[in-house]
Amino acid sequence: MAVCWVKAGECGQETSIEARKVDPTHVVFEITTTCERIQALAGALGRVDVAHDMSCPLNETQVYTLATEHVCRNSCIVPAAILKAMEVAAGIFLPGDCEITFVGGAI
Repeated sequence: MAVCWVKAGECGQETSIEARKVDPTHVVFEITTTCERIQALAGALGRVDVAHDMSCPLNETQVYTLATEHVCRNSCIVPAAILKAMEVAAGIFLPGDCEITFVGGAI
C-alpha cells in the first residue's frame, strides 16, 4: 500500500491518495479530497491495470483519460500523483517525495 498527500498549489485544494495492490496486475485507490473535480475523477477511476498504465502513452492511461473528463486544468498535479502512488503500491518504484518550487524573482 502507498499513501501520499498532495497540496495542488494556488487553488488550495488538498488530496490524500491511498493506492492498494489487489492482485499481481491491478491497483485500487481510496482518494479523499477537497476538490469536487478530483472527487469525480476518483469516483470514476475504479481498478487500474498497472501494466497497461505503465506501458502506454500518457494520454492513453486510464488515469489521464479520466482526468481529461474531470480535472479543471491540464497542469493539475493530482493525476501524476495518482500514477506515482500506483507505481509505489505495485512495487515498481520506491516512494520518493516530489516537489515543484517556483524561484522568486526569476519570472
